Amino acid sequence: MKKMLALLLALVMVMSLTAALADDQVVTLKVASIWSAESEANRAPMLKTLAEFEAAHPEIKLEVEWYEANAWKDAGEELALSDSLPDVFYWNAGGVLWNLVSSGDILDITPYLTDEIKDQLIGGALANMTFDGKVYQLPYTNACSCLYCNTELFDQYNVKIPETWDELLDAVKAFKAAGVTPMALGGGDKWPTNMYTDLIALRFVGDEACRACYYKTEGATFKTQDWIDGMTAFKTLIDLGAFADDAISTTRDESEVPYFNGQIPMYVHGQWFSGSLSAEMQQKVKAVKFPAVGKGYDNQWMGGPAEGFSIAAYTEHPDEAFIACQFLAQHQSDNGFECGAGLPAWKTTVECGNPVMNQIAAQVAEGDSLLLWGNTALSGDDASLIGDTVYDLLAGKITPEEWCDEMETIF
Repeated sequence: MKKMLALLLALVMVMSLTAALADDQVVTLKVASIWSAESEANRAPMLKTLAEFEAAHPEIKLEVEWYEANAWKDAGEELALSDSLPDVFYWNAGGVLWNLVSSGDILDITPYLTDEIKDQLIGGALANMTFDGKVYQLPYTNACSCLYCNTELFDQYNVKIPETWDELLDAVKAFKAAGVTPMALGGGDKWPTNMYTDLIALRFVGDEACRACYYKTEGATFKTQDWIDGMTAFKTLIDLGAFADDAISTTRDESEVPYFNGQIPMYVHGQWFSGSLSAEMQQKVKAVKFPAVGKGYDNQWMGGPAEGFSIAAYTEHPDEAFIACQFLAQHQSDNGFECGAGLPAWKTTVECGNPVMNQIAAQVAEGDSLLLWGNTALSGDDASLIGDTVYDLLAGKITPEEWCDEMETIF
């Protein structure tokens, strides 16, 4: 009996040691995601991506912390100050990414990017994530913004879906006269207003001049008649009552509720919004490029690879972190496109079942150019300034000319 007990004790000790060794072989990585709300279009595909990673890589455990987008931007910047960013994390590209690159917080992943990996990405996917020839992020989506029109409301009030600026103004006037708020806008979060002003500016100023300003090219200026005309056009929408009276204080989530309920006919937002539409709404909504103003820039789009996953420069497990970074980016690209939450940044054979996203994909494929949004291309205080000044324009605190004067200070 004693021999049996001794044998059992030895067996338990061996099993415990084996389990301990197994635990030591599992690498744990911290991950930050911005899709905390159930209503976020990218939440479901992210959950699917995480499940796929768990099945494919049992040797790596991901501990995910979920944030709201604006909350994560603030939290991420605070964590960077103390070299405490998670191993792998969501971040914007362009100037916003450069902020952390220049402070030494993001790992250069160029050594990991084999020709095989790069061949799986769409053309130009790494452009907004490359600085001085080094790559610091992998994209999961090829973003764009467009005009979402509820065809049921357009039919009900006998209004034409606008293709020109004059038709857009006519539509705003017609809906306003019928007691319908024409356009959704969550100005309280600031960046949704930039979605409107960036597209309007693109139509009046054009990709080349906008790009020069956003990237602070020598000789660039906001003090031109085209820029003034663009901001004046936005003010015209405000003066006509295109937005709800409380748009200045409404959050993005709050502003979208009446659109989801079929009460607002128009909304300018990113391609990911199509993934938030119910199956019923997907049959009613038509996504179109922003109306033309006759300046020759009518087929230019705002967007491009603007978001992705990065790795903290001080991660203790860079190899495993890159495995996770690539997996999350590539699988989120597929899963997001499949459910209509985003255009893929990686070459894919996945088919999208969302008719609204397919409308966007077809139009963007025929577009002349894609320009990163101003508040993403710009960095630091400059990115904050474009949000603050557009907010002031929406609130009636400054004129279009004053907006141009204030933005000129970035140079």
